[in-house]
Parts: sequence; C-alpha cells; structure tokens
Amino acid sequence: MSTARGVGVVIQTERMGSNPVKTHTACWVAAVAMALIIMAGGAAAQSAGVQAEQASAPALTQGSGQAAQVVGGAAPGMAPGSAPEAPGAVSPAPQGELALFGRHLFAAAQEPAGAGSAGDDYTLGAGDRLAIHLGGKAQEHFETIVTADGKIYLPTAGVLSVQGMTMAQARQLLDLRLRRLYSGYTLDLVLLAPKMVRVAVTGDVKQPGNYTLSALNSVLDAVSIAQGPTEHGSLRDIQVYRGENLAASIDLYTHLLKPGQSSDVLLQSGDKIFVPPGRLRVEITGEVFRPAIYELAPGRPEDLGGLIALAGGFTGLAFRSKIEHSRMLPDGSRRISYYNLAADSAAGPELADGDRICVYSVKEQTPRQTVTINGEVNRPGSYEWEAGMRVSDLILKAGSLTRSAWLLKAEVAEVDPNRPPRLREIPLERLMQGRGDSLDLVLGADDQLFIRRIPDWQVGPLVEVRGEVTFPGYYPIVDDSTRLSEIMKNCGGFSPDALISDAKLIRRRQPMPEDREYERLRAMPRDQMSDGEYEYLVMKQNSSDADRIVVDFRRLLQLNDRSQDVALRDGDQILVPKTPRVVQISGCVARPGGVLYKPEADYKYYIAQAGGLSWDADGRRAKVIKASGEIKDDEDVDDLAPGDRIWVPRKPDRNYWQIFRDTILVAGQIATVFLVIQNATE
Repeated sequence: MSTARGVGVVIQTERMGSNPVKTHTACWVAAVAMALIIMAGGAAAQSAGVQAEQASAPALTQGSGQAAQVVGGAAPGMAPGSAPEAPGAVSPAPQGELALFGRHLFAAAQEPAGAGSAGDDYTLGAGDRLAIHLGGKAQEHFETIVTADGKIYLPTAGVLSVQGMTMAQARQLLDLRLRRLYSGYTLDLVLLAPKMVRVAVTGDVKQPGNYTLSALNSVLDAVSIAQGPTEHGSLRDIQVYRGENLAASIDLYTHLLKPGQSSDVLLQSGDKIFVPPGRLRVEITGEVFRPAIYELAPGRPEDLGGLIALAGGFTGLAFRSKIEHSRMLPDGSRRISYYNLAADSAAGPELADGDRICVYSVKEQTPRQTVTINGEVNRPGSYEWEAGMRVSDLILKAGSLTRSAWLLKAEVAEVDPNRPPRLREIPLERLMQGRGDSLDLVLGADDQLFIRRIPDWQVGPLVEVRGEVTFPGYYPIVDDSTRLSEIMKNCGGFSPDALISDAKLIRRRQPMPEDREYERLRAMPRDQMSDGEYEYLVMKQNSSDADRIVVDFRRLLQLNDRSQDVALRDGDQILVPKTPRVVQISGCVARPGGVLYKPEADYKYYIAQAGGLSWDADGRRAKVIKASGEIKDDEDVDDLAPGDRIWVPRKPDRNYWQIFRDTILVAGQIATVFLVIQNATE
C-alpha cells in the first residue's frame, strides 16, 4: 500500500499488478488531484496578487486625493512663485503678518484722472480746454482750446500766447487784456479738460512701459497705472527725469505720513519715471502703532528712534527700557542687542539693511496674576486679577450666574504662598441683592471662587435648533406633544441660505440590550467570518448613538403636510445646513470629496469628476443619498441637486483559499467514494 498526500485530501491506491482497469483508475484519480493542486497554485497566486493590489490601492487612492488638493497651487507651506529667502533679506511676511509699509497704496487697480480742478500752479500747454467767464457788468462766457503753438483766441480780446504759463499767470494776462475792453467785471478761468501727456515708467515696476495720461495726473498716479513697484522696487526714491535732468525724487512715505510736505508733481509730456531697487529695509514688531517692514530713505541715515517714529510711535504698553535689535552679520548669523529708549531724547543705533526691531509689552515683564471662578456662571475660567477686585466684580466678568446657581452660599479659596489655603463661605443671595457689602470680599491674586449647583437641579425638556434659522438655540417642549412645526415657527423659520432639503431631525437612540452576536464577531478573526457576518460587524461599528428621523421639511412647511409634523422629545436636534454648491462623492472612487454642482449633470459626470471608479468598486450597487435622506439606486435618479451624495460600495471580498480548500476536499471525497464502489463491485 502506498499513500499519496495532497492538500486537504488523502488518496490511497493498491499495487494492482495485473488489473489494468484499476491501474488506469488510480492514475486518473492521481491526475485529477495533481490538476487540482496546479489550479490551487494559480488561485493562490491570484489571491496573493489581489491582496498585494489591495494593499497598494489605499496608497494610490490617497495619493490621488492629495494631488487633487494641490493642483493649481504651490506645495504646502510655500506661496506660489516663492523662493527661499536670501540671508539677511527682509521680505514681506505671510498674509496676516508683516507687510512692506506703503505697498497697500498700489493694491487696487488705478484709473487715470480725467477733468478736474486745476490749481494755480498747473502749467498750460497745447490741448488744454479752457472756459473764461466774465461776471458783473460784462456777462460774457468763452470756451477755447490752447493751440499747438500755445495760443488761445477770444472774440473780443484776440489772440493771446499762454504756452508754459501757469493758471495764475494766464489769469493775470487775461485780466490785463480785458481791462481795456470792460469795466466792473469779475474774471474766472477754469480748466474744462486737461491736455494728454505721454510718459514712460521704467525700472522696478510690475508693468513698465509708455502711458498716455491726463496732465492732471501726478507721478504717483503714473506708477499706480503701472501696477506699482515690484517686491524689490523702491517706495522712497521714485525719480522723475525731464530731458536729461533729474527733476524730482519722490518719497512715498512723505506723501503718506506728511501730506502737506508731499513732493509729488504733476506730469508733463516726455517725463521719464524710474523706480530703482529699494536697498535698505528693516522690520519692526511689537508695541508700536504700525508694525511693518519699512524702507529706509537712501542717503539719509536712520536711527532706531526715527524708525519708531515712522511706525507711529510707542503704544501705551511699550516696554521702552529694553528694545531688541537684531542685526545680520557677514557670516549669516545674527547678533542681538538691547537699547534703552525710555528717555524721549534717546535715538538708539543707526540702522542697516535687514535689521529687526522688537518692542516688547510691559505685560510680558511681570508674571500674569489671575483669579479663577468655577461652577455655575456663564463663562467660568481664569481672569486677570486687579487690585481691589471683589467677588461681585469677578462674577460680573464671568457673565453673571446661571439659573442653576446655588444662592445659599459660595466658597472663596484664598491662596497665600506663605500659608495653607483658607476657605471662606459667602451668602451669595444677600450679596447679589446688594445687601451684603461687607461680605463682598476683596480677592487676592490666585484666589479661587466656587459657585455650586442647586442639588437635583433639572431643566425641563428641550430641543436644540442649529444652523440656518433666524433664531437658533434651545426651545422648551412638552415631551411627545410639541410638534416640529411649532418649534420651526418659534425659531423664526429658515434663513435665505438654508438648504431646506437637507434639514435633519436627530433623536438620541434609546439604550439597547447587549448584543451578544456583535461581541462574538468582535473576537473572531476575519477569515473565519462569512460575508454576511462581516457586513453586520461593520454596520454595528459604524452606527452612532443617534438616529435620523426622516422628515421632509419642505412638504411640512411649504405644503402643510401634517404627516411630516413629528412630535418632539427631550434632546432632539434640528439641524439646518447652509446650501452647499457641491455634490459629495464617497466610497470607491479615485478622489472622494466634493464636486462643484452643475445643473442637469448626471451621475456619470460626477463620477468622472471624482477620477472615475477605483479598481475594487462595485458600480452596479452605487447609491444616491438625496439631501432629504432618501436613498435611491443611481439609475433611479434623473437629476442631482446640491447637497446630494453619491456612494460607491466595494466589491465583496472573495476568499480564494477557502474556495480552493473546499474544491480539493470535495474532489477527494468523490475519488474515495469512486474507489470504494469500484472495489465493492469486483
């Protein structure tokens, strides 16, 4: 007797010698067993491949989702187009922190100025349109345009040359000419429309080029039209060239901080405006009125006191005796020094590019002293202690007492580092009625006040309304009597942004008896469970302690459908979300998440926007969860709405090893029965 062993089956054969039928049968059985073993090897390999693919799929799906979040943007932590900061450079800080002072002036798009009121210093030239009005006895009105050769024509006064004159000079010239013709008159000279000038804006501006602007525009207007200086452009040395000569250098800080001393000038045709790089920048933070990055004017040394003046001066909390000054050294390291600017005449050191100044608060120089209130107040916690603070002051700071506060007594724990804490009781009711001034203790630093709760205090049944309603909050009810429509009326109804179709009524689930089947499955390995047992385990693990009561709020409140008017219970929650503009996709898709709602788009569109189905998706069992809570198959939904959800389940797991083992066992049993029958018939 020889024995051939396979996986899960034992096949026994005899040496039949002279019986060719038995020998043929034994060979056939052995061949079947070997074929099954080979098939099992293939199935095992396929199962291993599936397991490997399953192991890698989450990483691929997660990676896809991560990529979707950063498409069109820079890597996390770096702004688009940003680069590492050069040593010693002081660049604008991230949004919400320090920025270069003065750059906000160019943040909004600028439009060239048109006609306006021209000052007496406005220089006339070809193209200016003027109005001349004579009042008094004369009562004349003329309009004229300055010709290309700088002349104007008046019917009564003839031709006058005004080229290069200011408005004041032209008015004097007109007065001299008209005095010969009129008496007892008044003269008004008005610029109706300014001439246009052609200027060039170059250097460190965002959009350099040639611009045609009104002559009433200034140099800063031209820089604004060019979108302002670049990140490196100067704000304090904007140069204006007329011909080959430097006509003006404009300091934007003077324009912003000292308007009466602004050096801004009106444009003239042919002006060249050049914005050089801003080479000296320092930053100041802390207790000054305008913390920011500041550019220092070239050629004018600035000391620490001057920078603080630029920043608006010290606030009332500034700790002036120790101003921190950080300077970049040639090797890239920083050296920190401290200066006393308590005296008004103190100036401090001369500043250099890249310096950082920090003005600390006096509050940071002494330990913070607090008092604490716990218990039945609206805002329990720690509050800053102030000399002379009393118990009633602390209760007021904490938002006063709640309804459940026990007024019979309160307790004050007086804390003194030199002795054990002492507990003192206060008749709180007398104190709050103003009849216990002598009991209103003065609190010391670190004291603690305890307000107890009334024993066995209970609040009546309440429901909570949250989200997009006029008056969210808690509302009293009568258990199983007050209706949903009553509470919706009391809370003022829905706000304009409410997603009525997705409004929910949530009810706390009643305690359930112990689920022994669930406890049994929790202790069982996955490979020993059936598919049904595994689905039950997952369902129980994902269940919450609250149930959603399906209510169609639209039918209830707009169609007065009383079948939707649910009787409320204590602890119920009414949740009204804000109208979203997305359809949510979850489950087995490449990029789960929200897809922007598109009218008339179908289920396939949203799946495609989410990257398509994943390899393990069971698209035939996909569900659409409507905003109202109704669940439908995907083919039953004609159109989707904002707030709807699409869920794509995973294909059921197949245990290939279990299938192989069962197949071998059955094949072995069939072969054994066949041999037994064959031996019995001989």
